[in-house]
This record gives sequence, C-alpha cells and structure tokens, in this order.
Amino acid sequence: MTALLSVRDLTVTYRTSQGEVPAVRGVSFELEPGGSLGLAGESGCGKSTMANAILRLLPAGITTTGEVLLGEEDVLTMKPGRLRAVRWTGAAIVFQGALHALNPVQRVIDQITEPIILHKTEPDKKAAEKRAVDLLGQVGIPANRAEDYPHQLSGGQRQRVLIAMALACDPDLLIADEPTTALDLMVQAQVLAVLEKLRAERQLSMIFITHDLSVLTYVCDRLAVMYAGRIVERGPSDQVFERPTHPYTRALAAAFPTIGDRESRMNPSGLKGDPPDPAALPAGCPFHPRCPDAIDRCRDAEPPLLPSGPAQEAACILARP
Repeated sequence: MTALLSVRDLTVTYRTSQGEVPAVRGVSFELEPGGSLGLAGESGCGKSTMANAILRLLPAGITTTGEVLLGEEDVLTMKPGRLRAVRWTGAAIVFQGALHALNPVQRVIDQITEPIILHKTEPDKKAAEKRAVDLLGQVGIPANRAEDYPHQLSGGQRQRVLIAMALACDPDLLIADEPTTALDLMVQAQVLAVLEKLRAERQLSMIFITHDLSVLTYVCDRLAVMYAGRIVERGPSDQVFERPTHPYTRALAAAFPTIGDRESRMNPSGLKGDPPDPAALPAGCPFHPRCPDAIDRCRDAEPPLLPSGPAQEAACILARP
C-alpha cells in the first residue's frame, strides 16, 4: 500500500544567540492511509517541532531539511499557493491549548466556517454554516452552542471545537498535538473516544502526540518514542508499551502505575535526571548519562535504529532480538 505520508531524514535546526540548536535530528517514518502513529517522549524531545514542520508551520529563521511527502508531493518544497491549498484539505492539525488556538472574539461557528469558505468546499456560506453545525454534533457539542464564544465553553468543549475545525475540509491526515493536555481524566477519555470514533468512521490517518504512552496504546496502531530529537524505538503500540526494548521506553512505561497494583505506585526505579540540552548533546548515545544499563560502548557512537523484536526497532546497542 502506498504511504499517505512519508517523512524522510527530517531535520529541524533552531538558530539562537549561542549558535545552531538541533531540535529534530534525522527522523524518518511512514503512515499508511487510515493508519495511526503515536509519538511519545518528554517535553523538549522534538515532538511538537516535528508536527509543525510537517505542515511548515514553524516561524522564519528555522532551518528544515529532508522530505515530507504527502502523497507524492514534498510539503517542504511546495510554493505558498499550493501549501495553502494542502493545509486543511490534505492535512490539518489540532493544537494543544485550545484557549490559545481559538480566536477569543469570534463565535465558534464563524471559526469553523472560515476554512470551509476559504477552500470553497461548500457552495455558499449557508451550506458552510450547516456543515459547521454538523461537525460540532459529530464531536458531541449541541447546535445551540455554535453561536458561543470560546470562553463560554468548558476546556473539553473547546478541545472538541478544535477537532471540528481540523475536520472542516475533510482532510486525509489529522495531526493531534497533545489534544488532551490540561484536561481531567473523564474529559480526556471523552475527547479520545471522539477521535477514535471519527478516525474509524472517516478512515482518517492520524499522528497523535503526547507524553503519555498509555493514551497512545488506546488510540494508535503504531508507536514511536522520541528522545533528544530522534526516534529511539518504534513498533506496534501494544508491543512497544508492554515489551519495550529501549531502556528509555521502559522507563516511560514504568512511570504509569497499574490499577490495583500497589507496588507499581511505589516504584522506586523512576527515570532520574533531565533530558540533555539539545545545544550540548553528550557523546555517543544521548540517553547514556541517565541509562541504568549503560556500558562503556554507549559513549562511543550514537546507535541507529535496528531490529529489536518482531516488527520492532530500537536505537540501543543492547536491544537486539
């Protein structure tokens, strides 16, 4: 099957007063039509930077190299007019922090109809408004709330509005960048259920970004774990979560307690230390200063992604089948 999205050797470099800082370092993956990929990792590992780079949403002054093939077109080389046409219709993004992503002085229905009218996916404004109300209904918001302003909605409702906006022009790819951040567990579960339902009904391809591995096993077929700007492990989501082969993935998985298991709540083997400074990465494997299994060879060279199990890969010299 031809991939809907192919990311090849994607590198994103920030320019700072201290020099160039690599935020994403040679990331490659593919996503098939109707497939879903979860991206996990601590804050600062490059997840959101990569998501924004896929649709060229990063500000000027940031260097992006590699290929981002949406179908057969490279997003990174598209002319501005073509890029505007692809956003919303080919791929759309749900940002974290709905209160910051929504316009506080525009009604919800106006914000959803704007891309529909811009891309002319409906014949007129009346049809666009009807579609907006239908989309709100699909994400669980009643029609009588369409005229509300963002501040009149709860956090979960605002997040659902963002999902409705992202689906306004029926894109093939949806990128959800930590869409459940700052939501309580009940609302988080509702938003995840909405995304899963819509993905199944529309055959959406989806990239879901979060630091929570347990969430990704619920909504995604495949899982990739990032550390210091690189993917360090990937494979089927349940397999990566239940049988991780990279020590960093094991530490992330161990951070989530098992219901009814008191020992898992008192686990003393949590990950120590902080992620490395992207401007001053350690020699060899960037994880070795925090790794409980590190050996001398880990300081020699950064390991590539190699098979570590059935349909599973890890960037660790000790993670071999």
